[in-house]
Amino acid sequence: LDSLGPYSSYILEACLAITVMVFSGKQFISHMHFNKKLILIAALFGFLGFSIFKFAGYFQIPIPFDLSGRETVIFLLVVAPILEELIFRFFIWKPLARIHVKLALVFTGLLFSYSHLHAIWFVPPEIHSFIYYQTIYTFILALACGYSVLRYRSLAGAIFIHFLFNFGFYLASII
Repeated sequence: LDSLGPYSSYILEACLAITVMVFSGKQFISHMHFNKKLILIAALFGFLGFSIFKFAGYFQIPIPFDLSGRETVIFLLVVAPILEELIFRFFIWKPLARIHVKLALVFTGLLFSYSHLHAIWFVPPEIHSFIYYQTIYTFILALACGYSVLRYRSLAGAIFIHFLFNFGFYLASII
């Protein structure tokens, strides 16, 4: 898919997300709410994103992203939280939750984490330590986003948690 261009996977994800939203209708809209607890969880994950970036430096794990570019910031703070949560915590989540909600939580978490791990086969070996590190913290992030959907039935909460985590990561890169 990436051979079609640098944005091809995002375009495919966007088409998938739009299709899901259209066919879900009211069910999708009913998951777009917040509450105070979700805001607190999201704030905690903003701090966690900040800390994870700083810990990477402490453990000498290279961050292979140029977080100063406008395009990277847009993808990190807007595109990724919305598209990834629509796909993992709504599109994939819904059929799995019909079988068992905890299966949905764990499977989508593992799948989300793997979606970050798969880069290991395409990047130079000096970046592998970051890919492993990212795989671990994205699993934790996925569990928090999944918890938002499981406990509060809030896709909006999952998107906000993901956004603040990425914002914390970004903020740590400029401070």
